[in-house]
Amino acid sequence: MGRTATDDVNRLIGAFTDLQETWEKDPGQFDWKQLEALAQDGAQAYNEDAGPSFHALALDGVEHTAFHERFFDFLLKAGFDPFRLTRPGTGVAPIPVIDHASLSEAADVNPSSARMRAILMELARERFSAVAAEPPDGRSAETMQAVSTCAESIPSDLLERIAPELISPRRPFAGGRSGDAVEGYLSQAEVIVESGRAPYG
Repeated sequence: MGRTATDDVNRLIGAFTDLQETWEKDPGQFDWKQLEALAQDGAQAYNEDAGPSFHALALDGVEHTAFHERFFDFLLKAGFDPFRLTRPGTGVAPIPVIDHASLSEAADVNPSSARMRAILMELARERFSAVAAEPPDGRSAETMQAVSTCAESIPSDLLERIAPELISPRRPFAGGRSGDAVEGYLSQAEVIVESGRAPYG
């Protein structure tokens, strides 16, 4: 039997956890090239229709550190699309490959999260500025779904021009993911990252 996307996510998150443990033991001696190679290997591991993306397992619902910052930067340079929507299961509504809402909340108290969010803001301005210039009836449903589900990572001045109804007051970080159709499923994924277990059997 051939390897599946799920097999690849198991392998990738296991390698990520091992590297994180190595970094935590001795950050000064850590070989960042290993993390860069892993990011290049997993940049496209979106795990469509089969479960959480590799990126969600690695980055959602955890306390971000310099390790996560570097990994995020490596992912982006390797072609990872943080605004991509995927279906984590058959018949489930598409969601972003990372949780923009929880990252926004974490940015209030965590400098690493704040720097990651600032990068997303810059990317969002590049990605969605053209949308703001389009007439509302000319915007695709797919684009507007991305705007809606990734709104926390879009600069407020730009969001106001695209979908002002999505602008809301910032909330203090309380941990975990924001509510969505697969909240319980993805919360389990966060536990997996913390415990170092493979996400699937």
